[in-house]
Amino acid sequence: MKILVTMALAGLLSLLSLSGIEAIVHLTQEKILNVNVGQDVKILCRRDTTTSWVISWYQQKVGDTPKFLLADGTRASGLSSRFSYTDNGADEYLNIARVEAEDEAVWSFRIVFRGVQAKQEQWAGDTRFLYSAVSQCHGSIGGGTELRIARPSSPPSLLLLAPSVSSLSDGDVSVVCVARGFYPDSVTVSWSENSSSVTGDEVQTTPSERHADGTFSQTSLLKLTKQRWSSGRTYTCRLSHPALSTPLSQSTSLDLCG
Repeated sequence: MKILVTMALAGLLSLLSLSGIEAIVHLTQEKILNVNVGQDVKILCRRDTTTSWVISWYQQKVGDTPKFLLADGTRASGLSSRFSYTDNGADEYLNIARVEAEDEAVWSFRIVFRGVQAKQEQWAGDTRFLYSAVSQCHGSIGGGTELRIARPSSPPSLLLLAPSVSSLSDGDVSVVCVARGFYPDSVTVSWSENSSSVTGDEVQTTPSERHADGTFSQTSLLKLTKQRWSSGRTYTCRLSHPALSTPLSQSTSLDLCG
């Protein structure tokens, strides 16, 4: 009896030692998929082991938290039949049939290890261990695949903001150039000072930001000393984009006569 209990405990401890398994299981997801409306899509979840995992899929739209879709035959209430999954061992796919515009989102997965748990009981002087299945979460949400729906090109609009009067009391000021409403994500921002190109650390351009309507925006700052801005020189922001036949530009300078 003691030998059997010892062997059972050894097996249990071996399974429970997998509590750190997320450190050795490598997850793979494509970062971005560009698709057309009506297209059938397969989103990959790849792990480097075929250990007993349960994979659940989630959808996250811009500004929302992840929402559960399906896992092992369990489906979210009202989930369209367009969504299904295929399990090929180490690879699992979320299948989306006839993609719609509303499917644009980040699709991610969560892996859960299916192990066992033991309950110790005293029974007529003997110690017994009762085993039952339990799902223990030892994985994590995958990096997510961003599904982007192709749409017609859209040119950017340009907004140029000069330093405020109140900011002139500080040591440095910024001229701000904002490009908005463009698609695809391929805008180029450049600066000039009295027609001479300005580059280097004084130009700070943020990564583009994607919005719920699928278009992008991007902001670029031209950092200047107060003395340089007060010189009256003209500063120009110029935008280039595939949807523009000619670049957009706007200029600003301090009104020395104001």
